[in-house]
Amino acid sequence: MAVFLYAAIDPATNKTLEGKIEALNLREAKEILRNMGHIPTRIVEDEQGVEVGEALKKIPVIGALFSPSASMKDTCVMTQQLATLLNAGIPLIEGLYLLEQQAENKALKEILKKVRADVIAGDSFGTALSKYPRQFNSLYLNLIRSGEVSGEMEAVCERLAKLIEKNMELTAKIQGAMIYPAFTVVVIVAVIILIMIVVVPQFRTLFNGSGHELPLPTQVLIVCSDFTMQFWWAMLVGTGAFAFWFNVFRQGGGKPFVDQWMLTIPLIGDLFRKVYVSRFVRTLATTVGAGVSLIEALVTAAATVDNYVLRVAFEKARESLLNGGSLARPLEDTNTFPVMVVKMIAIAEETGRMEEMLLKSADYLDVEVDRAVDTLTSMIEPIMIVVLGGLLLGVALALYIPMFDMSKVVAG
Repeated sequence: MAVFLYAAIDPATNKTLEGKIEALNLREAKEILRNMGHIPTRIVEDEQGVEVGEALKKIPVIGALFSPSASMKDTCVMTQQLATLLNAGIPLIEGLYLLEQQAENKALKEILKKVRADVIAGDSFGTALSKYPRQFNSLYLNLIRSGEVSGEMEAVCERLAKLIEKNMELTAKIQGAMIYPAFTVVVIVAVIILIMIVVVPQFRTLFNGSGHELPLPTQVLIVCSDFTMQFWWAMLVGTGAFAFWFNVFRQGGGKPFVDQWMLTIPLIGDLFRKVYVSRFVRTLATTVGAGVSLIEALVTAAATVDNYVLRVAFEKARESLLNGGSLARPLEDTNTFPVMVVKMIAIAEETGRMEEMLLKSADYLDVEVDRAVDTLTSMIEPIMIVVLGGLLLGVALALYIPMFDMSKVVAG
């Protein structure tokens, strides 16, 4: 709720009254004053009366942390339910009220309440949603606005719900594929640290009492153990600093290099490439189907792909269209799109069935993503076993070679 300062005339006494009232927006504040029998002459929002949480929301960058938001799943369900209500002939404002009443997520309930109030105040649905960029991205807003222009809001909402659902499935596949290797890496690091701080020091005491010169691998292992025990805090700080620097580098000038490198990682790079292309093609199909021009749809779909290399390729495709060329040719020149997808896009340009062919291409790419995930999962397991086994074997040899030498001396 916002706080408004007001000045109003009381018709009974013809005096000017001043005070504060709480309302969702300016229009509701005026209605409250009129219902009280007053004639409002001035209404402004009281910046000092804004709650601390509301003030924090207005701070750049930091404000996003305090803004209400819901999960992608909540947004998908809400969009699908809105499409159902609109198909049933229920007006938008009433539909938003019903969604607000049944919303289980408190953040989403608050957003729907404010969006409904803004629509009642005269804002368009797209304008009201644009006040919550964390919840509704540019793709969502562009499609909603296209639905408002074309008068096919229910069809646009259905397309949006399906698109969000597919994106959630792709994200789940990526997360599922990464869980096993991430867990294995954590286990390997934990085993190495345990060996360095528990096992190696015990062997070191034994070796120091022998009086024999230790082999180079054993000396290296002991040095690493001493460093780990004495400077473990520096290792943590260094790891955190590197992660922070890499994130800044990835978002800044190093983005082209990092994005190119990510696409060349064995197994993982191929999976990322297929996920990016699948998301782009399905978004392009949904946007075109909503009545957006192909050139504008390219810009919107490219924004959903967080990879500099692929975005450059998509920009070349847009330039080709602007110059009167085709879409399939520049996509083929990128060597990123499968031949099957390029051919289907070329057929779509010839027949005019762009949305249908793009959706079929996206379905084909989803199957390819499933295969890539299966391949990655089946390949990572033996690779991790070999890596872990090799590390343990190296540590075992470094520890037991001096013991073999000591046993020879005793036997001699």
